[in-house]
Amino acid sequence: MSLEFIPARLDDVDGLLTLYRQVYGRSYALPLGTDPEVMAREIAAPDTTWLVAREPGGDRLLGSILGTVDPAARIGKLQGLVIHPDARGLGGANLAVQQLADQLLTGDHPVDSVYATARTDTTAPQRICLKSGFRALGVLPNLRKAAWHETMVLLAKHRSGVLEQRLPVYKVPSALGGLVRALADVPGPAQRPEPVNEPLPRPRKGGIAVRELEFIDAPAFVSRRFGGLGECFYPFHEPNVMLSAADGAYEVYAHLSPADGYCTLIGIELAEIGEDLDTITDRLAAHGARYIEALVPLDSYHSLRRLLGHGFLPVAAYPAMRREAEGFRDYVVLARILQPLDFRGLAIDAAFQPFTEQYIELWKQQHLDTHGIFQ
Repeated sequence: MSLEFIPARLDDVDGLLTLYRQVYGRSYALPLGTDPEVMAREIAAPDTTWLVAREPGGDRLLGSILGTVDPAARIGKLQGLVIHPDARGLGGANLAVQQLADQLLTGDHPVDSVYATARTDTTAPQRICLKSGFRALGVLPNLRKAAWHETMVLLAKHRSGVLEQRLPVYKVPSALGGLVRALADVPGPAQRPEPVNEPLPRPRKGGIAVRELEFIDAPAFVSRRFGGLGECFYPFHEPNVMLSAADGAYEVYAHLSPADGYCTLIGIELAEIGEDLDTITDRLAAHGARYIEALVPLDSYHSLRRLLGHGFLPVAAYPAMRREAEGFRDYVVLARILQPLDFRGLAIDAAFQPFTEQYIELWKQQHLDTHGIFQ
């Protein structure tokens, strides 16, 4: 028996719900496998391609995967890969990832890159992506809470010729040196960024905000208010909360999911925030954030220093993520983890070792370094 992946139909929703429940039980965290209204909407959405594999001679679903495109960012995202236990060992997972990634990268309206995150309870999903031409780009500790706060890995595959058009980056803060070295074999500029060992900005003692902040949890209002501007962006995410300085000096937008603790900063200007970054993260944590992420251009030297100085650490990179007029700009993922880390029991392919080791070393320096304490 061999699997064939074809577009899903609206009348597949019940079969998809059964498939995800059979494979994941009740632990699947995303509505794409649990909410029939969301699933039907995605199947019908013009920017989503949902593929399924049916049992030969029947209607039972044996596999599923979907890809979503952000047309403005020209980025695709793969997710929801699932293969029924009765169809394991047939190469269906590899076929699904390869077929859908190639379709998004070379179709009528191709994207510049496709990314995916993979679980770390086993190396199988990671190796499926790696075998399909995806490149290891980082490890995301405590990314989301399912049955536990789960660590994921980040992978991406680029359209032919895109990586060769990466724009040069001339310097980065020294804390990003390990991440830059992990990207040494990625095609692009011959000149690598120089790690600069410059003291980081020091946060204010006591966590006292420079300005009074107002937290606004009104998704419809926040969406209307958001202008799409700012240095940090995140494809496929719309802000649903905001923090506003009472004196009107700035507004911070974020996508916050209290159910799993995931939060990403969107559309902010880090230079405007100044010393309030710690207070902002504290306020987000008070409303359920356990993992706070910022996606920042690798050439934004001063913004990277500000985030590093306020407890954010680099966890992943995304070369050639965003198209500029003259080429493609690299980005770096920085995260502030607000839950205790526990890497015991993880299964991570060796391709992610440089990213994991640089993060662990920086985490130790941030939390365990006693140099200068005893006087």
